[in-house]
Amino acid sequence: MPEPRTYTVSELIKQINIDFFRYNDISVEGEVSNYTRAASGHHYFSIKDAKAQMRVVLFATNARYLKFRIENGLKLIVRGRLSIYEAKGEFQLNAVSAEPVGLGALQLAFEQLKKRLAEEGLFDPARKKPIPMLPRRIAVVTSPSGAALRDILNVLGRRFEGLSLQIYPVRVQGTGAAQEIAAALRNLSRWDLHDVVLICRGGGSLEDLWPFNEEVVARAIAACAIPTIAGVGHETDFTIADLVADVRAPTPSAAAEIVVRAKSEICSHIDNSVRRVRHLIESRVRNYRHELRHLASSDRLGAFPRRIAIRREKLERRRVALFRLLDARAKIMRRRLESAQAPLTRYPAKLQRHRQRLEAVAATLNAVSPLSVLSRGYAIAFSRVKNRRKPLMDSMAVAVGEGIEVQLKRGRLACTVDSRTMGVESIWPVSSVSDES
Repeated sequence: MPEPRTYTVSELIKQINIDFFRYNDISVEGEVSNYTRAASGHHYFSIKDAKAQMRVVLFATNARYLKFRIENGLKLIVRGRLSIYEAKGEFQLNAVSAEPVGLGALQLAFEQLKKRLAEEGLFDPARKKPIPMLPRRIAVVTSPSGAALRDILNVLGRRFEGLSLQIYPVRVQGTGAAQEIAAALRNLSRWDLHDVVLICRGGGSLEDLWPFNEEVVARAIAACAIPTIAGVGHETDFTIADLVADVRAPTPSAAAEIVVRAKSEICSHIDNSVRRVRHLIESRVRNYRHELRHLASSDRLGAFPRRIAIRREKLERRRVALFRLLDARAKIMRRRLESAQAPLTRYPAKLQRHRQRLEAVAATLNAVSPLSVLSRGYAIAFSRVKNRRKPLMDSMAVAVGEGIEVQLKRGRLACTVDSRTMGVESIWPVSSVSDES
């Protein structure tokens, strides 16, 4: 009898993975637990029932096709293949796709996004902007070849001609449609050239309308600075875009009817307002005329001239009293002025003596003033010490090259010392000094 073969760990796991090949495409139903998402985009979780559980890995290459978010407690049907993770020897299911049990994937994704955006307040009526009654410039984000655009043009042309309408062409279904719609809304908001934006497409299945359930479109609508009207699908269709937009229209045609009132309705409203204002004014004029006739025929109106005469007499008495009061005050002030001037007239001689003494002191000061010396051609040199001037008494108090100021009779000179002497020029004339040097 041959001895049993001995395997290495890697050989055994490799052999088991080969044996698991018959489970290469299986579906397993269970409840999600221990869910984590790695920075690489891989999803790791377990699915379990009442008696057992198994590990599941959904790699990023396959996870990008998910329409909903995997959450703990969610029941899924996971399709993939069985394997043993060699590095840890763990039994796992390598998933290629996942579908929720009961609800479809798109419906579940719709409910998840709706709940999350509602918690953020994107559906709150308080944040929604009012639609102008008569916008001058309208932007329409839709497919240029769809029936929705034809319906909008028909309604607007019938209800109000001459409006400025700009079509922003985008795809409204399929891959990349949501990104195009979001980019259109961002550009229109940045340009700020329109009064209202219509986001429209005709009816279709949940898959066809799915771009209007994408989070990127919802956030672009919420961030749009221009009021938005969403008219997507039929009356029974509800999308995330309908809930986030400032106004939801059941159809594209209804969106066009909401965005602008019919010209006839506006004219009728103006005519009714004019009639109401005219009726109100005429009614008030009649009431005032009746009241005036009543007053003219009453005794109170006849006594009115007498009341005016009495008021005029009171006013005249008050005017005379005021004049007398002002005259008395003027006399009092005049007497005070005369009494204040009296002492000044008593001392003219004393004033003359003080004036003479002042003139003598002024003459003395003028005689010893340095300015009188300057008037005879002399000058005073000053050195500058910080921000103060100091008279120069000695040539050795300054250095050659230092700046000094020279005060003349009229004006000052800023000078620089080129040379200096010891004050013996009269003993050694300039010519003798030059010869010795």
